[in-house]
Amino acid sequence: ALKKVTHWQGVAQAACEQCGRTRVPTVAPVRALHEWLASLTPDAAAQQRLLLSPRSALPLARSDAKAVLCLSGPEGGLSPGEEDAALGAGFSAVSLGPRVLRAETAPLALLAWLGLAG
Repeated sequence: ALKKVTHWQGVAQAACEQCGRTRVPTVAPVRALHEWLASLTPDAAAQQRLLLSPRSALPLARSDAKAVLCLSGPEGGLSPGEEDAALGAGFSAVSLGPRVLRAETAPLALLAWLGLAG
């Protein structure tokens, strides 16, 4: 897991250099979903929490929140129990449209949408 995180951090660094981004996102250590959800601060009002779900019909909508926290699952999406845990942590299940995207593609589509939405 440590090797993968180190690799992903290098990919993030290279991508930022390529596109001229001045802030490199930090790749966090791998954790179980329930551990990560428990570590989130309870102040959900300061951030928009989005759960990308192939089962949701609710389209993306930008809020007035200062930050966006996105949860995207593996191929096929999160299990119903995992989605329930995320919803309990203040996430809103949203759809990226009628097509089911690959696990690698869905977060990129969200980032593109966020970039266009301002």
